[in-house]
Amino acid sequence: MNFFLGFFPDEKSKYSISKIIADIQEVFEDQQMPVRWSKPDSYHMTVLHIGNKLPFYRKILLKRKLKNFQLKNFTIRFNAIKLGISRKYKDLIYLDTKEGGEEMRNLLLIFRKTLGISDIGNFIPHLTLGRVSNDLTKQEYTNICKDLNFFSKKLDVQDISFEVNDIQLIKNDENNYEVLMNLSELSNKSL
Repeated sequence: MNFFLGFFPDEKSKYSISKIIADIQEVFEDQQMPVRWSKPDSYHMTVLHIGNKLPFYRKILLKRKLKNFQLKNFTIRFNAIKLGISRKYKDLIYLDTKEGGEEMRNLLLIFRKTLGISDIGNFIPHLTLGRVSNDLTKQEYTNICKDLNFFSKKLDVQDISFEVNDIQLIKNDENNYEVLMNLSELSNKSL
């Protein structure tokens, strides 16, 4: 299991993202690279990873600490399709952000401060499209990156955008996503 604070794209954006995946699959098929593609229901953007366990008492504490959280709506707009978000995640195929990334970074800082979580590394706002199943050689990586850059322009990735108007506590279990709490509703309810 996995728990995180994040959000999902709207249905129109999910559809556009799934069309992009259908179009870029040939890049990987041409290179004979098997990929585990994300399903539309699992498209999401993570702001803060909470952990692999969330006991009842910790969920209550989380509610208490975040009850005054107020989200200023913002727009997510994507920039390009990329491969390899870091050395550790060279297999990750993702959409990086053109707009909304700075707002996500600010939210991360607010959540870390509010919840007392120390800085745990570099944060790159993104939406995961899939993961390459095999290790890539340097040449394969370079070839795929060039192809993805071409497809990013051809497929008008920058036209995909959606409004973020709520942050949610989400539980992920074997690609099933369950919203446990909407943070905007916390400020309207008392514990």
